Amino acid sequence: MPRTILLADDSPTIRRLVTQTFSDANFRIVEVNNGDAAIKAIDEVRPSVVLADIYMPGKNGYEVCAYIRNHPHLSKTPVVLLVGAFDAFDENAAKESGATASITKPFEPAALIDLVHSVVLPETEEVEPQPVVQVEEPVPEPVAASVGAPVAAAAAQQADTESEDLLGLHSIFQDERPAAPAGAFTEEVINRIADRVIQRISKQVVERVAWDIVPDMAEKIVREELKRSNES
Repeated sequence: MPRTILLADDSPTIRRLVTQTFSDANFRIVEVNNGDAAIKAIDEVRPSVVLADIYMPGKNGYEVCAYIRNHPHLSKTPVVLLVGAFDAFDENAAKESGATASITKPFEPAALIDLVHSVVLPETEEVEPQPVVQVEEPVPEPVAASVGAPVAAAAAQQADTESEDLLGLHSIFQDERPAAPAGAFTEEVINRIADRVIQRISKQVVERVAWDIVPDMAEKIVREELKRSNES
């Protein structure tokens, strides 16, 4: 029987990435976009683990965790705090709230899967919350800049090409146009394109562009491109 992950994050891109990360795992994802909705959902879905953004509308992640720890029936539920790369993580607040662990965004899918598996309790076991363990992604090593002139020129040309279509949107929309003629883009098509755009955001792209900019930029580009396609 699938376990349930309650995911509370106000970023649509983070929610989509987490959903894709666990698409092949034995987990069911329940998404909410604010802390108040998370508290309401806790009683309804009785999750096996909660992933809560430390900064989101309504109750923040620390407050959601504290609510769970004071819950008469679900106080043992593991809570993983999601910390933005540029967020100030309050270790004292995390400890006081009873958080099980934390992980820094952007995260490697495998790291999140391993962390969730490590904190989820067996169905018949209950334990006290453990000290908060913060998982951070390693900082990539700088790339040596000593390349020959021909190689440097080729790299510069490739960079120019990539900057014109950083996410590979042109090919994505070309693929979708035969199935969805101008003016016929549905919400299903939009979601499918959004999924493909997210899949195109490689680790290298995320490292080159601030993580808190990428989600809004990607979704804005998708919407603008769809609007232009519908008007053409």
